[in-house]
Amino acid sequence: MGKRQTGWLPPRIVRVFVVTPSVFVATGIVTLLSPLLYALLALIDLVDRKEWRFVRMGGLGLALCVAEFLGLLAALVLWLASGFGFGVHTRRMQRAHTRVFGWWLAFVTRALRLHLGFDFTVPMTERIHGPILTLARHAGPGDAFLLARTVIQDYRRQLRMLGTTKLLWDPFMSHMMLRLPHHFLAPNPADPAAELAAITRMCATMDDDSVLIIFPEGGNWTPRRWENAIESLQASGREVQADRAAQMANVLPPHAAGVAAALQARDDLTVVFVAHVGLGDLHSLRQIWDNIPLRRQVRAAYW
Repeated sequence: MGKRQTGWLPPRIVRVFVVTPSVFVATGIVTLLSPLLYALLALIDLVDRKEWRFVRMGGLGLALCVAEFLGLLAALVLWLASGFGFGVHTRRMQRAHTRVFGWWLAFVTRALRLHLGFDFTVPMTERIHGPILTLARHAGPGDAFLLARTVIQDYRRQLRMLGTTKLLWDPFMSHMMLRLPHHFLAPNPADPAAELAAITRMCATMDDDSVLIIFPEGGNWTPRRWENAIESLQASGREVQADRAAQMANVLPPHAAGVAAALQARDDLTVVFVAHVGLGDLHSLRQIWDNIPLRRQVRAAYW
């Protein structure tokens, strides 16, 4: 799997007792001052006069701070309700955490759509019975949140996700998702076999209404990542895979090991492939800044 390249992450005790209180206080202050800050952004836009971009981008930042503050407050209430964390893995508390996570995702995705100026549509189908493995394209700002919100809010499913350790830098995501059956991978982990075994265990305990989301590309699509992936395949002598990757300019070469581990865990998984268009060209804050309001339709489809 290549050289070990693990992104540095503070120990959990530091994240709990240092990072979380700091972020809670900071976002609480921003939440209290948000009306004043929003008015200040509007005054700047009256001078800038370019599509209210300060209100849009700054307002989105304020909304995310409010979401973080309220999310951490809800996580604290759930921790207390679970008996200071001792009962967090009971079925009742797991479903309570999922509901709160769904509300948080709905708040965040509504803020994204409102401030960036795009609409998101995904066709609804008949309900599939049994556990589902969802393999999704990963491109553009907030696409993972949009998909996760759809799973929890629209389909009333219990979400499981295979993500990267970068998510754990966010205090709310760290507290909420570590209490739920999600798994986080560092880039090129030191013990791939142990990581695959953890994925297998996560799938083996899925309920009939569980949905596991995997992003086989391993990260958000960007032109640089696409080029680097092709160069990596060529350097390792996998010319056939490199040629195939070069012909698929809108996705990264997939990592199949995690998917295989999930499929081997159980034989009753329904596999759903999800793709979307509309956000893939926005792979930096500068590009978002230059294009807001987006005025576009983000469409998703699945098979």
